[in-house]
Amino acid sequence: MATTTDAIIFDALQAHLRTMPNVLPIAGPNITFPAAGQTKPEKFLKLDFLPNRTRQITLGDDPQQKIGLLQVSVMWPVGKGILDAVETTGAIINRFKNQVLFASGVKITISSEPWAASPIQDEDRLNIPVTVPYIAFEPET
Repeated sequence: MATTTDAIIFDALQAHLRTMPNVLPIAGPNITFPAAGQTKPEKFLKLDFLPNRTRQITLGDDPQQKIGLLQVSVMWPVGKGILDAVETTGAIINRFKNQVLFASGVKITISSEPWAASPIQDEDRLNIPVTVPYIAFEPET
């Protein structure tokens, strides 16, 4: 169970993604993917969690602002075209657009519309990163 603010934020964001209809398998940070004995799926999502500096909004012990990014990379096989991969990035953008999530006393606001970067062509995969910016406040103690 997540107890620190950054852990609560990451847990809420990845849980929101996992409940997306028809979601692809997800490779989380620092988790063996695929699980032992399984083959890597042709198409999957790769998560990166990029918290930024905490912003001191007020003096004293008041809750502080947390800002950062969740990056969801759409990993697509070479030779399968780009249209379906771009459709998948659009579904992720729509999933997070205008969202406010609540988890363990933390309000997480998607601070602007997520965006997809230009496709990155690797030898065996096409990678299209989708960046989801967030702002949250530490819970009051």
